[in-house]
Amino acid sequence: MPSSARRLAALAALIAVLASLATAGVAMAASGTITEADCAQGTIKDQTSGQPISRARCEALVGRNVQLASTGFDLRPVLLGGVLCLFGAAAFGMRRRGATRLT
Repeated sequence: MPSSARRLAALAALIAVLASLATAGVAMAASGTITEADCAQGTIKDQTSGQPISRARCEALVGRNVQLASTGFDLRPVLLGGVLCLFGAAAFGMRRRGATRLT
């Protein structure tokens, strides 16, 4: 495979990975709809106290869009590390190679 084709393939792979990482940011700030199953399980919690809300209050909120809770795990360092690894791999893969000497 010629080096220009390799570079093009590496660039396309890098763009594809970065695009998928960019859409992960949207998923981290997602919203959802409260359902009857959420009320039955008691998974809906008060934003200030962190305690489950009453069933009556939960049923009044069924069908409303809410912001989903954070998992507490910050993904930014993981994403940054992945991007740095991709750029490092691209730099090593795209560097020019000199002619090898035959002795």
